[in-house]
Amino acid sequence: MIRKSTTIQLGTILGLLVVLSFLVVSCAPAATPTAAPQQPAATEPPAPAAQEPVTLPFVGPLTGPDGVDGQGASKAAELAVIQANAAGGVCGGRELVYQAHDTKADPKEGANIATLLCGDTNVYGAMADYNSSVALAEAPVFNECKVSQVNYYAAAPEIPKKGGPYTFRVYPPGQNMSIYIADWMINQKGMKKLAVIYENTDYGKGLFDAFMVEAEKLGADVVANEAVLKEQTDLSAVISKFKSLEPEAIVGMIQYQVGAYWQMQSRDLDFVRPLYGSDGIFAPEIINLGGDAVEGIRTVAAYTIESSDPTVSAFVTAFNAQFNENPNNPAGYAYDAANAIISGLNATNCESREALQAWLLANMKDVKGVTGTITLDGDGERVFAPGMYTPIEVKDGKWVEVVE
Repeated sequence: MIRKSTTIQLGTILGLLVVLSFLVVSCAPAATPTAAPQQPAATEPPAPAAQEPVTLPFVGPLTGPDGVDGQGASKAAELAVIQANAAGGVCGGRELVYQAHDTKADPKEGANIATLLCGDTNVYGAMADYNSSVALAEAPVFNECKVSQVNYYAAAPEIPKKGGPYTFRVYPPGQNMSIYIADWMINQKGMKKLAVIYENTDYGKGLFDAFMVEAEKLGADVVANEAVLKEQTDLSAVISKFKSLEPEAIVGMIQYQVGAYWQMQSRDLDFVRPLYGSDGIFAPEIINLGGDAVEGIRTVAAYTIESSDPTVSAFVTAFNAQFNENPNNPAGYAYDAANAIISGLNATNCESREALQAWLLANMKDVKGVTGTITLDGDGERVFAPGMYTPIEVKDGKWVEVVE
């Protein structure tokens, strides 16, 4: 009985549950279709992130005996960067960042700086260097990492050939200057009995060797030669030696400091002879240092600040406006070196270090610069061109073009 009653009750309950379920379904509201998710409105694609700046380094002496020359060159390179940024930057609008690195005229310091720059992927080329020995120390480093090294004032013979395929030079090789000075003194001025002092560096020795070869060809008699230190201030012993040999003129492959001391001490020792020097003596500071003792010193320059050439005039005006001073001789070469790299960066759209090197080698032909027409040969060396040198002298306390 108990089991049967339980069965009936369970069946009744199950029947009621079925009926209730139908009632619930029938009373439920009708289902509505689910709306498709809305798509965001079409918008302009996000602007690409700004490209990284390109670094253009200057490497050279900013302190020490060559610091004054180096500072002038550095300012000219900086001016080129300022002008490039004012024109919209490089490689489609990338900012050009200028850096100046002081080698202190030390080859080891130059090599260390080159190593630092090689590690910066935003460096494609560098203006390096002023000193021949430093440029030669930097060259293996730059060539290893494929950064184009553009020499702006290093004069020792065959620097590009010795340096490698990534070493270039917009400054004429020193032997050209030596040949010019020899012709000027021996052929044009008729001076046949000469004495030579030269700086005991790659710069001085390279110029001296080339001058001696040319002087012999032209039939001059070089009665004495002496090497001097870049920072040497006492030249009395060399002057006394030269005085006893009675040369007609002195040739100086030296910098302006030695030139000033030579002239002052020669006057004190009653040995006054014309001094024709390499362009290392072309600096306003030689006049400040030597005063009227340096009157009549002669050398060569790439340009003069009074030049009527439109390229030179525009550079001198811009330099003076930016720095409130006139550019020195190294400045013109550094400016041309900087613009060579900037032109190469733009032409290759900063594609790679290799692309810049290939462009410089192929396209630096008959380029008009502040320092004249620039053409590089297959070794990256600047070739001789008419008008490469302007003869200048100190007259009435100023550097002026020689008029004869």
